[in-house]
Amino acid sequence: MWTTCNVKVRDCLASTSLILKRCLKLGATMAKSKFEYVRDFEADDTCLPQCWVVVRLDGRNFHRFSEKHSFAKPNDIRALHLMTKCAQTVMEELEDIVIAYGQSDEYSFVFKRKSNWFKRRARL
Repeated sequence: MWTTCNVKVRDCLASTSLILKRCLKLGATMAKSKFEYVRDFEADDTCLPQCWVVVRLDGRNFHRFSEKHSFAKPNDIRALHLMTKCAQTVMEELEDIVIAYGQSDEYSFVFKRKSNWFKRRARL
């Protein structure tokens, strides 16, 4: 049993070694492609360090959702409880959120100043 396993491991190491040698021969050009130039046009959208990051989530097709569930206008208590429960769940999942604020069909979440979620990028 050990012999079989050792042979498989040895073969795997040999093939890995061969792949690494080929990669090292190619050098830095291996990962390059003809579309590499696109990175030159990317803007740095990193949020400033030690600043509060606010993420706003806006509802999509909320009018249709309201009609489907027969929510009373302007503020159906069921809809308000649903949105509050959703925000609470998000806050429980992401410990870096300090506070959440809801208005109409949108919620805003404020992240801690030291938070590094999504590498502090403004866009995903």
